[in-house]
Amino acid sequence: MRRIAIIAALERELHPLVEGWRQRPLDHGGSTFRAFENGELVAVASGIGCRRAELAARAAMEEFQPQTLISVGMAGALIRSLKVGSIVTPNVIVDAATQVEYRCQASGDVVGGGVLVSVEEITESEAKASLAERFHALVVDMEAAGVAKVAQECNIALRCVKAISDEFDFAMPPLNRFVDQEGTFHTGKFLAWSGIRPQYWLATAMLARNSGRATQALAAWLRKNVNNARPEATVVTLKGAERFKN
Repeated sequence: MRRIAIIAALERELHPLVEGWRQRPLDHGGSTFRAFENGELVAVASGIGCRRAELAARAAMEEFQPQTLISVGMAGALIRSLKVGSIVTPNVIVDAATQVEYRCQASGDVVGGGVLVSVEEITESEAKASLAERFHALVVDMEAAGVAKVAQECNIALRCVKAISDEFDFAMPPLNRFVDQEGTFHTGKFLAWSGIRPQYWLATAMLARNSGRATQALAAWLRKNVNNARPEATVVTLKGAERFKN
């Protein structure tokens, strides 16, 4: 079996998958991440954002020398047909900040393909139409491009698996102010803030429910598919070869 490193932003995105796995801290470049190990599988919680995802992927490469990196987690839908809990396996990842595009292998038991765009902030509903138009993307996240960058530099395989937690028309509460420089979302501060603002109560409750559904769907997909996929292609950028190197 080839060693696989799974990178997710938050521990709660990994929890249904890694329950019972061995845990330990993973230090790299002055940052400490939480790593979970189970045989040839490793999962790392990076924190929110491409910078944190890139650091976690580099830490995993240094410590475990995986042959495949998988960016997993929750994502927002940029088209109305994607619903909460839908699994998306894009084969193009775009870094909105740099405009660099990465190709990866879509595989598993769902129809894969399409574009994912990684952005620097949690995307509110009014920005989704613009992202879809600019990048022709199906989904938006904040981490995949960071993982893709490391996979491309290390010349190893890349996969990306995302579960929809917020649909196209979902009115996202203002969450960005509660994410710190280390990519940590301060749930307690957000709940205290929203608790005295009734206009956000329904959206907050829906987001919690939808995130739970997405996390369970993601874990179920990974348990079924992560060890059973066909051999992946090495990730390339669109500035390089226009086809996968087998």
